Amino acid sequence: MTRPGLFLAASTDTSYEIDMALTADMLAVGAARHLPADPDGTRVSERIRHQLAQADPCAGSRHGEFFPYEQARRAIGGLLPQDTPILIVDNICPSSLYSVDLGVKHLLDGAVDVAFCGGVSSHGPLRQIYFSEMGTLSSSGEVRAFDSAADGTVFSEGAALVTLKRLSDALRDHDTVLAVLAGFGAASDGKSKAIFAPSQEGQVRAMIRARSVNDVPGDQVAWVLGHGTATHVGDATELRSIAAAHPGGTPWVTGNKPMLGHSGMACGAVSLIQAALGLHRSTIPRQPNHTTLPDYARSLSVRVPSAPVRLEKSMTDGRAPFVGVFACGLGGINGYQLLISPDAGEYKVRSSPSSLCDELVLVRWSALLPGRPDDDVVAARMSGGEAGAEAFRFERPYPVPPFEKSLIPPKVAAQLDMSQLLVVELVNRLGASEPGRGLLWDGLEERTGIFGAHYGLTQSAVDSTLRCLGSGIARSLDGADARAAADYLREHRSSTNLIGPYSLVGRMSSTALGWVANRRDLHGPTMMVDTGPASGLAVLHAASCYLRRGDIDLALVMAWSAGPLEQSAQSLGLSPQEVAEGAYAVALARPETARARGWPVLARVRTELSADPDAANWGEKPSYLAGDGLAAVLRSIFEGKLPHCFSSMAGPTINVLPPS
Repeated sequence: MTRPGLFLAASTDTSYEIDMALTADMLAVGAARHLPADPDGTRVSERIRHQLAQADPCAGSRHGEFFPYEQARRAIGGLLPQDTPILIVDNICPSSLYSVDLGVKHLLDGAVDVAFCGGVSSHGPLRQIYFSEMGTLSSSGEVRAFDSAADGTVFSEGAALVTLKRLSDALRDHDTVLAVLAGFGAASDGKSKAIFAPSQEGQVRAMIRARSVNDVPGDQVAWVLGHGTATHVGDATELRSIAAAHPGGTPWVTGNKPMLGHSGMACGAVSLIQAALGLHRSTIPRQPNHTTLPDYARSLSVRVPSAPVRLEKSMTDGRAPFVGVFACGLGGINGYQLLISPDAGEYKVRSSPSSLCDELVLVRWSALLPGRPDDDVVAARMSGGEAGAEAFRFERPYPVPPFEKSLIPPKVAAQLDMSQLLVVELVNRLGASEPGRGLLWDGLEERTGIFGAHYGLTQSAVDSTLRCLGSGIARSLDGADARAAADYLREHRSSTNLIGPYSLVGRMSSTALGWVANRRDLHGPTMMVDTGPASGLAVLHAASCYLRRGDIDLALVMAWSAGPLEQSAQSLGLSPQEVAEGAYAVALARPETARARGWPVLARVRTELSADPDAANWGEKPSYLAGDGLAAVLRSIFEGKLPHCFSSMAGPTINVLPPS
């Protein structure tokens, strides 16, 4: 029986449906508080919601119904088995390339037989507001990528999926093979001038890492499908990166956003499809909306085609040509995927580095909980069967951490969501130097990856969405309901921040990981996971995939609950009193790395994508949402109840074993 898996790039931050449903959720409840109860006993909020649904169909549903994992689980109904494992990743624009890389790793591990990988975004008007504030939208309404007349990008909605199989299986099944995946490179920018500014160093690092999987010479990459947003800084950085990362070559460079717009989480998969079709047809398409290269690019070893170009071995001195697909995003994350024709039989390639081990070790942990108890106190409480902290909520407003803990300037930190501040403060605890030692990652900065799990929305997302969209949808109300809604919106606006350049960066949960990489100068991949309530287990598994294959040497793995707990609890059918705020973190490594560094081993860890029906029930009371998985693993260690198996209904499975 064929075992499928779905690896999807999606986010609560790129969904028009969530935006509208959330606005209706907030407006219905908020306006009802300004109105007397209906004499017939009808819930005022439900009456208001019914009216709001007349303005937009999405307003008739609860926003939790549109969360990525719930959408994906519904989408496979009748198409794939209901126990199909699903991993949802959020790496901003390169996300769907990372979803492909996860699919490759699971295929080569034998965890699945067919991997459906890609991404989806439905931006809606809210993204236009954010990116307008950042000055990245095209004033002409055209995307002129890599052109001297480029003046910004245009966003679009879209979804893209590719089907991956092991080459031997595809040939056995007589499938049409469009391309062979020939190495992926993942990298964070590390320190750069701004969290939303692209970095040539980070981009080149990702491209070289992809080439290193098969030792591909720079001049054997004939065509690069670039990110090509048509912003001045973005295009300039990218063209310089492509030229620097492919020494000896002069690759053709194209982008598809002039035709399709910027499809956000889907854009990497969109480019992968175009690259695969180009390989299949031996043709590089012309670049639309392109007349001349910018002045700075004319001295670079790159070319932009004004007409279709035949893709053939003569371009690469008789060797099979490779094609690269690149994407980068806010928070300094980069991804580069190489492909080659399946007809290049003389050039055997690996799609991913070989697996180095099956078992990993947990070498350090920390927690940041309300009241800020020390880790010793947290461990003592949890080993006794209690919650990690007595308090369930952080103070409001969440205090900006001192600069020495966050390394973020206070004026910038004040514009960020509390979850981002929570994460950078937690990493400061996790990586703290010990007597005679430096920071945990000292000497491993180049190969330290950062993985996070967060369920649902951030508080900044809730606040900015209502601020931007509330008045528009409230126009469907009249009379006393309209006046109550106006009163509620005025009240809300008086207590929330205006939309500014940091609003988008400040609201996205995935950017929390970008801040860690940026401030700590770490250069491995970052990956956010939002796979429903089991996200804490899923992020452990995702980090393990990169450690086992040697992509990284150290994984900082975090999961947290912070912000709009009322909305998060509602989406899970819980009361707000059953949900707590807090964050947990662990450090994972391969056993040989731990021995070489002298790290004490707290537990051994094995992970699998599939579910284990015999795993014991787990969960925390109160629930830390995405943090429950990490909290449960740590509790088993503190209580000495090892080995212990944790699993969700559709996977993954985490086996926690004694240190030796």
